This record gives sequence, C-alpha cells and structure tokens, in this order.
Amino acid sequence: MDLNRKIRFGVLVDSDILEWWQRDTIKLLIDNGIEHVLTAQDIDLDTASTLDFILSFKFQNPSVEILKGPKYGVWKLVFNALCEFMDKIPNSKVILQQLSCNNDKCLILRSLQLDTILHSYKAHRDRLYKEAKILPLQACKDLIINGKLEPEDIQNSQVKPLKYNALRYYWLRIWRRFIFHFNYFFRQEDWNVGCRIDNAPIKWLKPRKSEYFADPFVITTNDDTYIFFEWFSNKNGKADLAIAKKSENFEIYHKITDYPEHRSYPFVLEYQGVIYCIPEAHKTNKISLYRFENDSLIFDCDLVEGCYVDSTLYHHTDGKWYLFTTPREESHTHLLIFVADDIRGPYTPHFNNPVKVDCRCSRMAGKIQNIDGDLVRPGQNSTHHYGESITLNKIIELNEYQYIEKEVKEIKPDKKWRYNKGIHTINSDGGITVFDAKKFTFTWQGFVQQIKQKLC
Repeated sequence: MDLNRKIRFGVLVDSDILEWWQRDTIKLLIDNGIEHVLTAQDIDLDTASTLDFILSFKFQNPSVEILKGPKYGVWKLVFNALCEFMDKIPNSKVILQQLSCNNDKCLILRSLQLDTILHSYKAHRDRLYKEAKILPLQACKDLIINGKLEPEDIQNSQVKPLKYNALRYYWLRIWRRFIFHFNYFFRQEDWNVGCRIDNAPIKWLKPRKSEYFADPFVITTNDDTYIFFEWFSNKNGKADLAIAKKSENFEIYHKITDYPEHRSYPFVLEYQGVIYCIPEAHKTNKISLYRFENDSLIFDCDLVEGCYVDSTLYHHTDGKWYLFTTPREESHTHLLIFVADDIRGPYTPHFNNPVKVDCRCSRMAGKIQNIDGDLVRPGQNSTHHYGESITLNKIIELNEYQYIEKEVKEIKPDKKWRYNKGIHTINSDGGITVFDAKKFTFTWQGFVQQIKQKLC
C-alpha cells in the first residue's frame, strides 16, 4: 500500500461551461491530492496515455483509441433521474462505469443507491448529482490501497426508453406532493418493542397512549438482564431513554434520562466490567460515551464532534475501536466509520468515508454480532419509507483503510403482528432477542408536533 501514490487524471466535457456538480466532482478529487492535468472537449492519444484515468462528462463516448489510452481507462457517472421519477422506481442507482470497447459489457467501479424523492423531481435530481461526486474519489482510494482496480463485470442491459409526457409529469409533481404532505401530517409512526426469550412467544412492551417504544438493546450482567429502549412522547415531541428488567418480567419501565434534547438508540456494550452506553443525541452536535451505574447514565466523555445518528461501537480483533455512524443530513443513506486505539479515542475518520452510500442498508440497526463465525452488521432499509426492514450484512474486510461487506439477508416484520409496517432495530444477548416494529396511526398530539416541526 502506497498512501503517497500520485494519480493523474483529465476531464472530457461537451462545452467549456461545467455544471455545478461536475465542478464539485473535480474539486473533490483535487482537494484529496488527485492531480488534475486538463479539462478539454477532446484529448489526443499521446496525452491520454500519460494519465491514470479520464473522467468523462461527455454525452457521447470517446473513441476506442482514447478508451485504451489511460492506464485505468475512461470513467463515466451514469444515472437516470427522470426515468426513476416518472416510473416511480423506489430506489435510484448511480454507477461509476469504466467504459469498455465492448458495448455488451458494463464495468462497474463503484455504485451507490438512494431512495427516490417521488414528490420532487428537482430535489431528486440534485441529490443524485450531489452524492455522485464521491464515487470517482472512492475509486481512486481503492487504487491507492490495492494498487489495482477490479471492476464488476456485468452484462449491459438495454435501457428502456422514457416516454416523456409533460402533462403527466406536472400532474405527478402536484399529486405526489399532496400525498407526501398528507402522510407527513396524518400518517404517524407508532413503534413498539418486542422481546423473545429462546423460542417462547413474543412479549410486547406496553407503552401508554400517545407514546411509543423503539430502538431496543439487551444486555445481561451479574445483576440482571436489561432492555434499553427509546421512550417517545408525542406530547413532548421528544424521547428519553428507559430500561426494563428481566427480574421485573420486563413489565416495569424506568426512565434513565431527562434531558431537554431528544435521546434515542441507546447502544450498550460491556468492556472491562463496565457497562457503556452511546445514546443518539444529534441535537447536542456530538457523540458521547456514558457509563451505566445504579440504573442511571453517568457522562464519561465525548467521542466525536458533529451531528450523527445511531452510533454503534465495535471492538475488533485487531485491537482497534470502530465507531459506525450516520450523518443526520444523510440519515437514511450514508455509513461512516471513525477509528481509535482506545474506547475513549481520539477517533479519526476512516480513510474511505463514507464507506457506504445505500438507502437499503447503511444506517445502523443494532450492534455488530458474531453469527456462526461471521461478523454481521444489521442495517436499516428505508427504500420505500423509514425503517421498513432490516438488511443483514456480512463484513468481509474491516480495517482503517478498507471496509467491504456483503448483503446476506433481509428481515421483515411478520404480517400477523399488530405492528407490521416496519422493523429497524434488532439485538440479541443471553438467549434474548429484542426488536422494534411499527404501524401507522393518527393522534392529535402527533399532528400538533408535526405542525410545530414544520414551523421551526
């Protein structure tokens, strides 16, 4: 691995005026030490042969000679925002393709998936533009780490032509925007926590009306077995953290926080005889570590500055601590990792952040567990709506420079459950599995809170 390796690239364009996302893509490469040689409407073969790659923004593909010129080929970002919007395709894929002389082959260097914004084509298109810029840089980092590129070779499928109809386009914009805002105000989420001990029937916790429970974690100590969970109040418009104990048959709920800001996702782990907790507290603009003592949380230290959600810590066999988290602004799509030698830090960003951009599995859905010798990371699938299911991902490679995983299974809520519209957290310990599931409902207190959020 040569972290000082120099990579040189050129850019092909159709005109001298670049769009904002094209400028941002080039700037991101330059800011990360990738050497920009030229931007032109055409490149001669001699120049092309001196480059590591060419990034093409041209509508037409370059000649076969140019495709063969750069050491690592010609790269192109491929997506189709209008087709996805018009045809109501729930997830949108952006591909960084290495152009091939064989039109029947598609060589994929990197890709990402986002949930389609169906109520606004402009917002959907601009989001794809904004997120696509990371792919060329990640391909360059793959090259730095591995010294080579290994594109995925798939059969090039024929793209279905879009039958654009202006009247239908404007009707979809109006109708979907109406549905989006109707659901926002009148279709509220109602979560609850389920608990299964060995193979016994599921035991559901019992929140009061206009409240819900979510984000459960379970941990067994010498004293008791605890379920940590989020206790949300529609009246207050925020959540606190709570515990339920096995010694009380998980039927009495004890609040363990009372902060003015929202708290949720109480990740817990035991290390050197101490129970630690990392609650989600994005409104404080930091990720903080707490100790659990005498049925209460005691502040220990701050780990990372910034607005993040669902932070999950893992102590790897290499001795390092890996903090998996998601930025609040990309709360359904991005996975970041921070790395440290000690549980208290200091934590530094992973070499290839964001290590994943995928609406189907990026955001954490519980702790990383060893299942039959494999490390498995649960991720939230929010393709159609927030927290619709959980994707289990087998970790193939985890170190401070690389992160590779493979999706192996999807967990969906049982249709027979009362809460059967979504599931987004699952954890196990000591023969006990806890999870949350949701249904949709309407309450006046929830309606008032939604109005307050819009007005803020």
